[in-house]
Amino acid sequence: MALTIMASAGSFAAISTLLGSPVLGAFLIMEAAGIGGMTLSLVALPGLLASGVGALVFVGLDGWTGLGSFSLALPVVPPAEPPTLATLGWAVIMGIVGALLGWLIRRAALSLRPVVHRNRVLVTTALGLLIGLTAMAYQVISGRTFTQVLFSGQEALPELVGNAADYSLPVLVLLIVCKTLVYGLSLSAFRGGPVFPSMFIGAALGIAASGLPGMDLAAGIGMGMGAMCAAMLRLPLTSTLLATLLLGADGVAVTPQVVVAVAVAFVIINVLPDPGPKEAGTPHDRGSVRPPARSGTGHAPGSSRAARSTVHDRRIAWLFIIGSSLFALGAVPPYAEAVGSHWCGLTFFIGSLFFTCAAYLQYREAVDALPAGGTTAGRSFWARAPRDLIWLAAAIQLAGTLWFNWSTANALVADLSTALTEQRVWRPDALGSVAFLVSSGVALRYARRSAAAGRLRPRTWTWTINLINAAGSVAFGISAVAAFVVPSSGDVWNAGLSSLGTFVGALCFLTGAILMLSPEPTGAPVPADQGIHP
Repeated sequence: MALTIMASAGSFAAISTLLGSPVLGAFLIMEAAGIGGMTLSLVALPGLLASGVGALVFVGLDGWTGLGSFSLALPVVPPAEPPTLATLGWAVIMGIVGALLGWLIRRAALSLRPVVHRNRVLVTTALGLLIGLTAMAYQVISGRTFTQVLFSGQEALPELVGNAADYSLPVLVLLIVCKTLVYGLSLSAFRGGPVFPSMFIGAALGIAASGLPGMDLAAGIGMGMGAMCAAMLRLPLTSTLLATLLLGADGVAVTPQVVVAVAVAFVIINVLPDPGPKEAGTPHDRGSVRPPARSGTGHAPGSSRAARSTVHDRRIAWLFIIGSSLFALGAVPPYAEAVGSHWCGLTFFIGSLFFTCAAYLQYREAVDALPAGGTTAGRSFWARAPRDLIWLAAAIQLAGTLWFNWSTANALVADLSTALTEQRVWRPDALGSVAFLVSSGVALRYARRSAAAGRLRPRTWTWTINLINAAGSVAFGISAVAAFVVPSSGDVWNAGLSSLGTFVGALCFLTGAILMLSPEPTGAPVPADQGIHP
């Protein structure tokens, strides 16, 4: 007990000195160590006393040495404004984005860790080279210093926040992408902690979002840092204090928004599937589970086939994740204004290609699962089975993605007439949206039949994914209607509603694709389909 008290007191003093607040150090140690009961009273008082003494020592050293006091509090902070309904609404979005970024970082690091362990020296050297090349590419493209990507962000954070107005949206997006990639690679092979890089990414995310309608720069920075820290640390109280105390006096004004972002990020990161590798004997991911046999097949898939199917379904999910992310990015108005209409259209086109690849793989799964009936129908691409709801939904979805390919490709052509725009851009986009709606309806019909037959219970992942995808299809349909080209003027009927529908639909498909990676709840029967669309 004495060793525990002394170690905790020393940790209190060190962390509170580094972070500039005795209260923050206390919260961090209490949450990280899980201290409670009598231990809390025994450790908290000596720890707080040690933190206060440490702060006084630093004040005294300032007068003796002239070196100044040390604190991570940001020296230059933009003025904060009172919270509004708009900023509280954006706080929910920031929490979701922060949780997804944190999950992707942990996923990348934990996926690479087994590779690192197989050949530590070689793989670590290769990862170090890739990290250096990423930092160099950032400097060459953006003209900013490579240290923002290469190091933890502790020293670069004040400069980023102090000169937030000098950063354009493309540079901030590039910084977030490069820092996220380097962060995930570093966690897999190099020593380091989760605090400062997550704070830096969160601050960059908040600055990038500050141009949104109703968003405040100080609130965006606080929400971004809080959400990213909550996603990486999984300590909501510490994350809230980190974000608010580092903003100094303005941190009090943005506390409500930070609390909302942290709470949302904490809930989302705990709902998302564990990014770590599965242990032997644990349930497989959703895509790997198959029923013993499809009715009429007369045989059950072997273990090697199940293993191949696991990889297959993961590939489908990741293709949908990338495609949905690109569609969501292209639908954000500040992104379109920053990169121009051509690059925004190219973003949609590339996203549609990922959708088509994923839809084709799902269609192949549906074809391979058809009853063979003594023929080679399961191996034929052109197999027709309109009475099979899984095949029907997959085939209609694939047709919809092909229409999206045609629509987004034609949108890249400059100087199209109004008639050609309606014929080559809007019409295939509308047909693709209708196909997605029909595919979602067929998937829900199959889910209802399975539930009635006792093969599927409501509130399982498959049922939830089908509902989310149906909502995304409705949003895409609204977007298509709003994007109608008025013949008399050649203008889009409602461009804002069209972008909003695309953004909401892409977020729905992104959520459904992420849930495809999650394990099915224990004890819930798993149907033959694997979530008909993203």
